[in-house]
Amino acid sequence: MKFRKLNLDELPPIMLAFSGILGVAPMGVFRLFEGNFVIAIIDFIAVVAFAAVAWAVYAKGLVRIGSICMAFVAIITTTVTVSIRGGDHILWMYPATVALFYLLRPKEASVVSLIAISLVLPVVFDGRDSSQIALYLAALGVTISLSVAFATLTAEQRREMQKTSLTDPLTGIGNRRALDDPLDDMINEVTDRSRSFVLIMFDIDHFKSVNDTYGHSIGDKVLRGVAEVVGGSVRPSDAFFRAGGEEFVVLANNADLKQGKHLAERLRVAIAELKHPLGQPEDCVHVTASFGLAEYRDGESRDTLYRRTDEALYEAKRSGRNRLHLADRTASLSGTASYAALTDDGHENADTETLSEAS
Repeated sequence: MKFRKLNLDELPPIMLAFSGILGVAPMGVFRLFEGNFVIAIIDFIAVVAFAAVAWAVYAKGLVRIGSICMAFVAIITTTVTVSIRGGDHILWMYPATVALFYLLRPKEASVVSLIAISLVLPVVFDGRDSSQIALYLAALGVTISLSVAFATLTAEQRREMQKTSLTDPLTGIGNRRALDDPLDDMINEVTDRSRSFVLIMFDIDHFKSVNDTYGHSIGDKVLRGVAEVVGGSVRPSDAFFRAGGEEFVVLANNADLKQGKHLAERLRVAIAELKHPLGQPEDCVHVTASFGLAEYRDGESRDTLYRRTDEALYEAKRSGRNRLHLADRTASLSGTASYAALTDDGHENADTETLSEAS
């Protein structure tokens, strides 16, 4: 299996699984030689469970399920060990409690911790005076309180990092990375519910000359203006992203190619009519955009759909810009596509239409 970089969600369960293996496996061997076979078997079961969780998270992507399994294996084995070995082993409850807050949501971890502690309290109370019991309970209480605070703060920071990593800082809309999950969701919905959607890709024409002539600050203003007008023109059910540079993507949800064409033409006109002030009221930059469209085909992969749309966009730019090109729905799965074009006035180009029919 080829090794890959772990993402933020996969790190906690996998790191804790390996920490558990490294910490518990030697103890299991020691107890085996000590003759304490019951606890040794429990330790080895925990080691196997930790390894299974790490594999499930890494190889299968079962992060949430793996985290829950990891949490319950850790807390159950700790609770059983304390119950069998006696209150002196309550110290194992501290790392187990902390691990819960890395694996579960703060409220879930708090409830599981309190249940586990209540189960071992009779063992802890046995043969100890009130000062020792108070010390144990105080230490556990502080551990839980600090874990709740740390887990809440970490979860908030993680959400903020994920939001930042999926947002284009210039326009405030989703970036290329943010496109993948909604696109996969739409593909799954189409497969499950016999619905359709259209991928629309557009590129601002001659954008490099805008930067070269007026400077990058004006170019940034143009990008923000285009993002604002398109964001206000798409439907609430659609999704809008900046794929990079001057290229943008719209996912027209629950739409066929005809509906996608009307939406793209509306966006093309809105962009062409948009004025980008240079400073003086009479000085403005005008830009246009070229569009490529493809309707999702049953059984098509995300990459194939994206390639067909990108090829349609290339045809729009090659044939004169400020127009739409529609990837033919009869194109082969290899990505070879034919096209129907719309010119600046919104009418179909006869030559290109003939090419499409011949294909």
